[in-house]
Amino acid sequence: MAAVGRIGDRAGENWLESRERLIAAAKASSPFGDVEWDAAVWDVSVAYQHRTRGYKARALRLPFTQHRRRGWGVGDPIPAPFSDVIKALVCVRHQKRGQSAGSHSVFIRAARYVFEATRKAGHDVGELRKDDLDRAAAMVFRRERETSAYKVIGHMEELADALDRHRLCRVRLDWRCRRKSRPQSLTPDRIGDRPTEVSDRLPSEEAIRALGKLYQTIPKGESADDSTRADRILILIATIMVCTGLRIGEMLTLPVKPITISRDGSRNLRYARLKGRADDVAVLWHLKPLLSETVELVEAAVAELREVTAGARRVALLANRHGLLLRGKSIPEMLNGHDIRAVLGLKSRNIAQFLKSREIPFEIVNRGLLIGRDALCKGIAKDHWFGPLIPGPAGKGLELHESLCVVYANQIHRGTHTTLTYAARPVTDQNVHDFLTGRAGSRSVFDRYEFRGEDGLALRARSHGFRHFLNHLLDEGGAPDLVQTKWFGRHHAADTKSYQHLTSAQRAAQVVQDVLDGRVGGQIGEIAKALPREVARTFLTARIQAVHDVGPGLCIHDFQMSPCERHLQCTANCNDYVWIQADEAKAQELKRQAAVAYLSLHAVKVRARSQSLTQADWYRHLMTRYQQLMKQLATQGFHEADLVRYLKQEHRNAD
Repeated sequence: MAAVGRIGDRAGENWLESRERLIAAAKASSPFGDVEWDAAVWDVSVAYQHRTRGYKARALRLPFTQHRRRGWGVGDPIPAPFSDVIKALVCVRHQKRGQSAGSHSVFIRAARYVFEATRKAGHDVGELRKDDLDRAAAMVFRRERETSAYKVIGHMEELADALDRHRLCRVRLDWRCRRKSRPQSLTPDRIGDRPTEVSDRLPSEEAIRALGKLYQTIPKGESADDSTRADRILILIATIMVCTGLRIGEMLTLPVKPITISRDGSRNLRYARLKGRADDVAVLWHLKPLLSETVELVEAAVAELREVTAGARRVALLANRHGLLLRGKSIPEMLNGHDIRAVLGLKSRNIAQFLKSREIPFEIVNRGLLIGRDALCKGIAKDHWFGPLIPGPAGKGLELHESLCVVYANQIHRGTHTTLTYAARPVTDQNVHDFLTGRAGSRSVFDRYEFRGEDGLALRARSHGFRHFLNHLLDEGGAPDLVQTKWFGRHHAADTKSYQHLTSAQRAAQVVQDVLDGRVGGQIGEIAKALPREVARTFLTARIQAVHDVGPGLCIHDFQMSPCERHLQCTANCNDYVWIQADEAKAQELKRQAAVAYLSLHAVKVRARSQSLTQADWYRHLMTRYQQLMKQLATQGFHEADLVRYLKQEHRNAD
């Protein structure tokens, strides 16, 4: 493997010299390893092997090709020197920022449009002008969807900046697309936007009910190559995701025995948290408590999934132990067509096509095929996944035979390909996507089993939509934001807002009902108690127009009407502050804030005894805040004596 160097930014005034210098530096640096520079398609799997997940693509390739003219495969190669410039710039962006293969692919896609727009100039990068980029952008808007066009245009602007920075054009471009605007689907809601009843990211209840019906009706299938067996595997995966809210990658990398039992008898799901750039290098294993109403269903689905994938898991285990397939089988040194079908378990009689597709050499002897054993074992190795599902040391990574979601090669194709029972592969995110939403040439499970909505349209659901659906149910049931954030394994509470689909009116109506039912404390609750129920409902509906989670409680101040005079002082006797009584989810945060207020009051009293200057206003503020926090904790049976013990315990833990 060539040594990895650095690509400098130094560029001369002559754009031709700058181009040659940049290309030479990129070739010398080899950021993608030993790729063939002149090849139209680069296999960059080695550069990403530390972060490649088994549920993703098996090989990562960067095609430096033109737009394809057919619906399959790749287009014609982009000729040099245009392709050399794009390859060099891809090397630069990978070395400096470590971009993903997907990001590089979008960058190359943007370059394809620029290449097509420079046809009149002979595809000369040095003669590129702003008009050429405008024409390329116009083609993007005509051919791409709104969100895709926005991303491609962004990378096209990056390409123009890179050409300027390395002085690869005769004139400076300084180009920005005038038609570029962020799509509405990527823009958060703003004040004044038209309210939406249901987000597109939230699957309909009809789709969820249909999945439940499919779970009850799809049979296991009699054999591995039965198409219903593939559907059964995928409906089990979908069922577990609906009940647990796992991301697709977290679901497909579950260990073979993911459920553990705590000392109190509760069930937890052990999973690898896969989100963010940090997880490309390190994986953290987490325990997610199962919801009590879903425990029985999840345990049954996991047990059945483990059973129907046991055969593929055995194949993966043997391959992992011996490093090759068919280990332990008695195979003659030379095989004919009949032998191959018997050894590999093939049903198709077109053995020649099978061998050609795997580049396995064979001879024709007496009008029959003859293949060597070593050549056969080497050729069929391409059908098996030999790498880890999650890279990492023992206990951190995950091998294929240790995974719950493992299948025979081609098993998920549902009859379009022969199931290869001698090789095993992980279930991929594309398999799940095709199962739920379908694509060209592959109907979704809802279409194939004739499930439609009340409007007669086909049902659809995205795998990440299950996470939205479960989060929406928890939010609708009144689960605090902190509970939602922790249970779904998020680092930041602000991220939870993207998964909450209750409108402002629905959230306000929920708080009104909680106040009427006596579950909410605060000054407004005391006022409502003194009124007849119907009068109280009218009063609360008019009074509560907005709800904000402020940590220890809720704020009902409507900031669109006026600013709050007690901003950031919610627990200091604010009229707009309310809280859920006996809210155990917020107990730790309440104890922490009460402890801070208690220690601050103690410090003020010490200073007062030493006759230091003490401001009465600050003391009253601390006392008001402390009394409010202890009032909330009292609903949970936690009093000042408990707080003192809590402080002593925290002090011992710190030591």
